[in-house]
Amino acid sequence: MTTKSVNQLSDEQSAWSRNMQSQIMQSVAVNKQSNVADCIGVDTTTVGRWLDAKNPDSKIVQFCDMLAFCGLKVVPADMKCYDAAKIDILFRLAKDNFQRLEEVDDFFHDDAKTQIAEGTYRPRGVL
Repeated sequence: MTTKSVNQLSDEQSAWSRNMQSQIMQSVAVNKQSNVADCIGVDTTTVGRWLDAKNPDSKIVQFCDMLAFCGLKVVPADMKCYDAAKIDILFRLAKDNFQRLEEVDDFFHDDAKTQIAEGTYRPRGVL
């Protein structure tokens, strides 16, 4: 018996859920539905029912809705996750340093030290 509940997800959460459903279905297709079924010890048809988003008992829809509601998401295993605030700080530092550069040679300031020591350094504009 299936109890149909009112969808409590926001539009954004519903979009996340659909995206996750798509990612999971694509991954199952790549890995073959029969292999997935064997791995978890169920029939291939069971996996098919779970993945059928039109089926009211679809486990993928329920699972992805739950993840979206909880603020979680599905990502590839090799994906790295970073704190957005830390990335923002690093981006601002990098941007600030790039704005200080006037030309490509500014990247090679360590080379200038060597050139000064060798007596071969030529300041900008003196070529």
